[in-house]
Amino acid sequence: MPEASAEWFVLPDRIFDGHSVLDNMAVGVTGSQISSVVAVEAVPSGAPTRLLPGVTLTPGLIDAHVHLAPWMVFGLLAAGVTTVRDVGNDVDTVVPMLDRLTGVPLPTVHWSGPLLEGTHVNWPPISVGHETTDEIRSTVNQLAERGFGAIKLYANATPDLVAAASGQAHARGMRVLGHLGATGLFEAVDAGVDELQHLAGCLAGSIGAPTWPAGAEAVAAVPIDHCVTLIVWDSLAHLGQPRADRDRAMEWVPDTIKVAWSEAYHARQPAAERHRRALEVAEYSAAIPVLYRAGRTILVGSDSPFAGLIPGFALHDEAALLVEAGLTPLDAMRAVTMVNSQALQTEEVGRIEPGAIADLVAFDGDPTVRIADLNRVQAVWRGGVEIDLVKLADLARKHFLVREVAPIDRLAELRYTPATRPCH
Repeated sequence: MPEASAEWFVLPDRIFDGHSVLDNMAVGVTGSQISSVVAVEAVPSGAPTRLLPGVTLTPGLIDAHVHLAPWMVFGLLAAGVTTVRDVGNDVDTVVPMLDRLTGVPLPTVHWSGPLLEGTHVNWPPISVGHETTDEIRSTVNQLAERGFGAIKLYANATPDLVAAASGQAHARGMRVLGHLGATGLFEAVDAGVDELQHLAGCLAGSIGAPTWPAGAEAVAAVPIDHCVTLIVWDSLAHLGQPRADRDRAMEWVPDTIKVAWSEAYHARQPAAERHRRALEVAEYSAAIPVLYRAGRTILVGSDSPFAGLIPGFALHDEAALLVEAGLTPLDAMRAVTMVNSQALQTEEVGRIEPGAIADLVAFDGDPTVRIADLNRVQAVWRGGVEIDLVKLADLARKHFLVREVAPIDRLAELRYTPATRPCH
């Protein structure tokens, strides 16, 4: 490994810089940053190099929807996910847990604080309830003072609470994320929500549209961004089926979490319920190209570690579902890197350009042409330092034996059944 002050170069077959594919180019790294992107023939003679034949070099992937626990770090990094947006957590509890995680680099985390609820909360370990608009404005102010760049409004937040929180958040320069429930789609838009999660509340039946196509057109006409997380709906429709036991990525999941997934209600749901969910997945998927053609921003998130969603690898699955729904592999790769970074309001990640953090992933093949090549991770760098993936797997196995129970893991203890209760 070169000295921290010395520039060294990665020479892949091709580079995806977050927007375009570049041939015959090399990436220079100095310390933790990308210092140059130059033609291969311009690499200085004698400079340290890493040759990667047959490989596409991309920015570190960004998961725009997770609820972080320390055990997830290992799988995220193994899958090339170096930045995450946490959209609901007990931050005061989980950050010290992450600080105690030794021997492994951490992804960059963009926090949004707890789920902001109304008079009832569905997930008490990671939520805060509110009875009045003054209460929710106060919470938003507290989160703003802590430097959080976004808030997440959840299912039981009523239109008046959503409007109050959104107005306060915008006054503090914060982005507003919403999971619809008590507040409908059009009410959320009127209230100023910037981005919807899961397409919740966007089915044709939820908005009074007569058909799937009419519903998709109505949703696409609304000026709002979407983190669609198709993978969570797909997982709930198929949870418990034999393919999960054959998934090699399961090595990145602790045994206790695997058990919780296998015992969740969704793993034993009646066939009729699975059928209903599968039909909803089809409707959500059919809406994707309609949203895209209308110019709506589509972000890529996994909702890990909800039941069946393997941290990091579920993001690969989400990108693949977006391609199945009609995006090109290049569109999906742009979304999981640069587009996600724009939603995070940062230019430090999601791109390969001078001044960006040297979070890099090398994939065998080319995921901008064949999205399944996301599963072929060859190398990962976090802040210019290459991660030993074999050592990472060993560290994961040891950590899983002694891991602390994080707030999101309490949902596993509940077997992913909402523990809805009054906020006070």
